[in-house]
Amino acid sequence: MSLRGCLYLISGLLFLGCSPKKTYSESNPDGKIIRFDSVLYQYLTQNKADETLSEYRDFLDEYGEKVIGIGRSDSAGFYDRLKKYFSEPILLQLYGDEQSRLADISALSTELSSGMEILLQHFPDLRRPEIYLHVSGWGSNVIVTDHILSLSADKYLGEDYPLYQDFFYEYQRQGMSPGRMSPDYLLGFLMANFPFQGNEEILLDRIIYEGKLRYILSRLLPERKPYELVGYTQAQYNWCNEHCDRIWKSVLDNQHLFRPDYLTTSAYLKEAPSTSTLPSDSPGKAGIWLGFQIVASYMKHHPETDWKVLINRTDYVEFLKDARFNPKNRLN
Repeated sequence: MSLRGCLYLISGLLFLGCSPKKTYSESNPDGKIIRFDSVLYQYLTQNKADETLSEYRDFLDEYGEKVIGIGRSDSAGFYDRLKKYFSEPILLQLYGDEQSRLADISALSTELSSGMEILLQHFPDLRRPEIYLHVSGWGSNVIVTDHILSLSADKYLGEDYPLYQDFFYEYQRQGMSPGRMSPDYLLGFLMANFPFQGNEEILLDRIIYEGKLRYILSRLLPERKPYELVGYTQAQYNWCNEHCDRIWKSVLDNQHLFRPDYLTTSAYLKEAPSTSTLPSDSPGKAGIWLGFQIVASYMKHHPETDWKVLINRTDYVEFLKDARFNPKNRLN
């Protein structure tokens, strides 16, 4: 697949699957991020033997079959197909730049490890995943299986990265900095383990679900500013804060909150230059910002609420009532 062809897979894909079991302690006893990206790059560029990748066979099967579409590692011709996939010159350049720009991920590893520890304390039934980095050619962003969590590192080389200028709009590049890696790891893991329950056509259901994820994320990454958890710049977050009354009034006056309308609901949630249901100077995905405000208000009024109870509440109309959300008393 060409690099340009891979762009059709860019939209934050997350796949779920099952693989042969292997305990976390066996493969990664200290909990650090496994640099599969570096191992594979060395294999590809230093003419190393196929056995170099044998230690990562479980991950390699998921990677080959679900991410780059060349089959499992035990299929005939797998390693030839692997080398061919990465022989595309621009993709190989991207891979080399990823290795250079993300040579040191110690800060990422520390923040992610801390966030995962907090999450597992609140949800002890969750299985601690093996955490990897991979490169996909801008394909599947987050991989979650029954024991693997991995992120496609080539999507986090910085807004200024030259290759991004040719393939992505400015609003897309905004989320492609190294600082987005910890939130995206944890969001992917949360989404996989606590999938949306409700009516996808109803805005209220969707924004409260998204708000729950951001609220939990704010507790997993306490050093992060609220705007980072929404995926905004400070200026975009400020716009929503300054126009909170207007946003809420527009949602209610246009009867968008409860009416089943998939296209309208999606307009509030998708990445875009602006939220099309709001003024043109609004940021995209304002519904996620709004959901975060509602859930934060709920937890302010019900601080004793266990995270399990929070994430599993699907009576969204009653949740909104209990939140006592007031646009004039929002999360800053």
